[in-house]
Amino acid sequence: MAKKAIAVKMPTQNTLFYKSTDLSSTNWTGGNKLNLVRDFAAVNRHNMAHTTSKGVPLVYRVAVTMMARVTTGDKNQIFAEDQHMIQVAELHTAPNTWVTRNAFVKAHAARESMFKLQGVSKSDRGAYSRTIRPTWDASPDTFLTPIKGDVSGGQDYGMGTWDYSALKQDDSDLTHLRIVGDTGVLSLYLDSRRQVSADSNSESDSEDQPVDDNIFNKLLSPTLGISSKDGDVVVLARDEQDNPPYSLDNNGDHTDMVLAGRQYIGSQAGLTSTAVYDVPLGILEFKGLNGYVDTGASIARGFDVKVELLGIYPM
Repeated sequence: MAKKAIAVKMPTQNTLFYKSTDLSSTNWTGGNKLNLVRDFAAVNRHNMAHTTSKGVPLVYRVAVTMMARVTTGDKNQIFAEDQHMIQVAELHTAPNTWVTRNAFVKAHAARESMFKLQGVSKSDRGAYSRTIRPTWDASPDTFLTPIKGDVSGGQDYGMGTWDYSALKQDDSDLTHLRIVGDTGVLSLYLDSRRQVSADSNSESDSEDQPVDDNIFNKLLSPTLGISSKDGDVVVLARDEQDNPPYSLDNNGDHTDMVLAGRQYIGSQAGLTSTAVYDVPLGILEFKGLNGYVDTGASIARGFDVKVELLGIYPM
């Protein structure tokens, strides 16, 4: 029987612009993280999701364009001292694999079980708390803010409040759900499963899997889960993801002009690079590097980044 397609609403304002941090010419510059789900929600003034209502990750297919940044000053350096500049961008996403899919389905089930064990109904939770809002690799993360049209080259959107999802089990601390890293959702999921040993014919459990204190397994177990009522979980249900993910200012972001595009004409300014990426959960990061032949040239300029959403589909 064919699998039923899941309809995902596309935002009508489907293009975002960002300014990266300044880039080094000697080391890779990181810290450029994009939460496309949060940003499309803010720009379109309606909620967007990282997963379906069952926890299946949504994959955001986007065309990402990197452009050399034009700056103001005595001269427009992109036409003068930067003629020998080469900029490199390296984009990172979560794996588009069964591990990511199953990890978030299980994380979703564990989170729902956490609330159920505490007697928290869906009516007690925030209006936007039906699905997980993960961070990338920090707890929580710092993401770039999209820019809107402005007379002086663009300014940041005012944005709204975007709460990140957390888990709590007994006396353990609230844990934001990170996608990648040693304690990320993917790692927690693999720790919750029995691991095939290096010798698949061996009966020993040399990998010590699943991990005894795995929070997913404990929250999903009727005997190992939360042992007593915990006020912190009730507070979490009341405070988490209960704010609109967009500005409530009726004279702010949503009535200002929209930055619809930029054109770079002449010399090196005509060079851009566009690639299409499938971004699981709608969060990505990129690192950049400037390379110069002229040692006297400016070495710190970053990218202008354009992201155009081409489609959304469940993993």
